[in-house]
Amino acid sequence: MKTTEALLKRINQSFDVVIRHMPNTNLDVVFVSTIVDLTRVEERLLGPLTRTTRKRRVDVFDWLKNNVELSSIIKTDINEAAEALFNNHAVLCLPKEYIVVGVEGLSRRTPDEPSTDVSIRGPRDGFTESLDTNVSLIRTRLKNPNLVFESFVIGKQTRTKVLLAYIQGIANQQLIGEARRRLQGVDVDGVMESGILEQWIEDNHWSPFPQLQGTERPDKTASALLEGRIAICVDGTPYVLLAPAIMLSFFQTTDDYSQRWISGTSLRLIRLFALLVSIFIPSFYIALTMYNPELIPLKMVLQLASTREGIPIPIVLEALLMELMVELVREAGNRMPQQMGQSYTIVGGLVIGDIAVQAGIVSPMMVVAVGLTALGAYAIPNYETAYVTRMIRFPMLMVTAFLGIIGILGFLLILIAHLSTLRSFGVSYLSPFGQMTEFQDTFIRYPVQWSTSRPATYLSPRGWLRRSMSRPKRS
Repeated sequence: MKTTEALLKRINQSFDVVIRHMPNTNLDVVFVSTIVDLTRVEERLLGPLTRTTRKRRVDVFDWLKNNVELSSIIKTDINEAAEALFNNHAVLCLPKEYIVVGVEGLSRRTPDEPSTDVSIRGPRDGFTESLDTNVSLIRTRLKNPNLVFESFVIGKQTRTKVLLAYIQGIANQQLIGEARRRLQGVDVDGVMESGILEQWIEDNHWSPFPQLQGTERPDKTASALLEGRIAICVDGTPYVLLAPAIMLSFFQTTDDYSQRWISGTSLRLIRLFALLVSIFIPSFYIALTMYNPELIPLKMVLQLASTREGIPIPIVLEALLMELMVELVREAGNRMPQQMGQSYTIVGGLVIGDIAVQAGIVSPMMVVAVGLTALGAYAIPNYETAYVTRMIRFPMLMVTAFLGIIGILGFLLILIAHLSTLRSFGVSYLSPFGQMTEFQDTFIRYPVQWSTSRPATYLSPRGWLRRSMSRPKRS
């Protein structure tokens, strides 16, 4: 049949492309056996079609609509039929038209607890590689008819489905329009993971800091949508992108809101302290011991001098070697099998550090300083942000080796200047500190009874009030 031949010319013949001709008809069914549910194809499509067309001639489209329980049945042209064939659909080739029938298959991973976005008290389910599953997890939490999912197809070769999610009436229309423009402007062969798409649509491609927030948690995504932010879901990856993202959003977790405001605030302050420890401890140690020992109490100076007695390498090289050793152990632990990786990271670091001290290669105080920086990096909840802070330590160490404390202050000023120029979908990275307003969810997490508004200054949501300003009366 001509329509079948035309369809096959649009695709390369492969072992899993199956063509079934219906007897006594001008109808062919074409599907890819490796990505559809073969049981569904045989029992719900091919079997009923064979029995019906043998008895009488019928209008196939009307018959399918009235008698077949499948997800989608639509008429289409040859271009959309060829694309649908590799998107878990079967194509019915008629003499003058094509009918696309949804026969999705492939068993998907069930929602499980996220491995990188761990929560102590919050929900335990996480996103999977299935886009339909991820949408259902969001809709389960937001039973709102104004929740919108706009579909895009990105990638010339992969034809990856991407969804733009937002709540109509809450999200700012300029933000939605900017997200549409950036997604439509992506010109790439393939999108295999949300991180690739993130690099295409972020504002500053040269900055090491993440400008979109990735998460595996449906509850965090739902909370972001309620604030007026947007979510970008990519088929084939469990990581959903949230935009815009400000610096403080990478230090907030679902546990901050699940617990009382005092506990949530304390945890948030500890994470911010961990950030300072992770970046500055090695540099301050080098600056004080090399350039400004007068700032240290005399007893401590004598103790530090005794621990460095006999160390053959300079203190700067000692710090660099120890930092590289920690990164090497961490990376090796990440690449090992999951059962071995965590124990190897802990035991390997302890054993190597102890051996280095006993061999007289490094001082015990340097092991303590490097260990504190490693702990500080682990306390940062976002992996990308933790990785950036670890990498910042190396240029800061080099600057400190030449300029001391002045080098630390200069590097800090450059870092703040860079952060102040960053934007995430047009929103300042250091918001809300640039406006000096809306501090109810920054360093201090206010009680939920006081959190009556959305972050209006930098998100500009259409509906900025979360609820009524009046509190319920107590009996």
